[in-house]
Amino acid sequence: MQVLITGGTGFLGLTLAERLAGQGVRTVLLGLSPPPPGAIARLATLPGPVVPLPGDIRDEARLGSLLRDYGITHIVHMAAISAGPERERHDAREILDVAVLGALAVLTAAQRHLVRRVVLVSSANVFGALAYGSTPLREDGFLRPDTLSAIGKAAQEAMLERLAQLSGLDAVTARLSDLFGPLEYDTGHRDALSAPWQCWAAARAGKPILLPRPGLNDWLYAPDAAVALEALLTAPRLTHRLYHVAPGARWSLADWCARLAPAFPGLTWDLTADPAAETIRLPLLADRAPLDARRLTQETGFRPTFDLEAAAEDFLARVSVGG
Repeated sequence: MQVLITGGTGFLGLTLAERLAGQGVRTVLLGLSPPPPGAIARLATLPGPVVPLPGDIRDEARLGSLLRDYGITHIVHMAAISAGPERERHDAREILDVAVLGALAVLTAAQRHLVRRVVLVSSANVFGALAYGSTPLREDGFLRPDTLSAIGKAAQEAMLERLAQLSGLDAVTARLSDLFGPLEYDTGHRDALSAPWQCWAAARAGKPILLPRPGLNDWLYAPDAAVALEALLTAPRLTHRLYHVAPGARWSLADWCARLAPAFPGLTWDLTADPAAETIRLPLLADRAPLDARRLTQETGFRPTFDLEAAAEDFLARVSVGG
């Protein structure tokens, strides 16, 4: 197996590369910017070679030559711009161009070069306001994306479904719940890092944590997401086009802060009704219902291993040594 990860120099791409390279798989990371030096050094110690390459997924000639030259057999497509309102106002064309035309370039290149399987990474944000509540969200639920990034993801999901029908391409979508992990850093393509990471950064800086609400969510730890993506890459047979990836339980940011507190004496956290006082930016306007991920477990056997306690322990251990 030779794997291309688009957007591979972001934190999920690096986490997946670490997982695959640890098992001897050659992995090519395509990204607009290079990964941090520490990440490269860490990946270099693993059995499988990891090759970071600069490139834009919309460059079809570059993409085609890369697939051919490296003998790529599998693709994980996660390149995206995760935009906040300010970027949406000024860069709408770029956000949607990367999302829609970028995904189209990857899918058509995969068809042309006979790639064995494509896994497209999507987000629970495609549900929009329909997700607010507590009833678990199924793969066949209605969507109402309400940001440009989510609109782009919803378009990708539909495009993959149709192109796979037309061509016979083996391609599936992995729709992830809200992601966080120890390898997060500012790539310039995400306007806000995850809320759990923001809480840790505030704690490290000795700043109080002020939240607009408790932030109850099915927070997905990146190493678990990497195992799920590997399962979708390698499953002998998949019977659906879309799979939810989620931890199966919810916890709040207040719970997370309580797990951070022993490492940061004096850490304080509280709720505030004043938007100007908030120190943590949450991804949604209200808490989202959890994703129902039973389909993934039934077809691949994947089960998450990081609950709140395990994720906090692993996160703190890894960030203390730079990832």
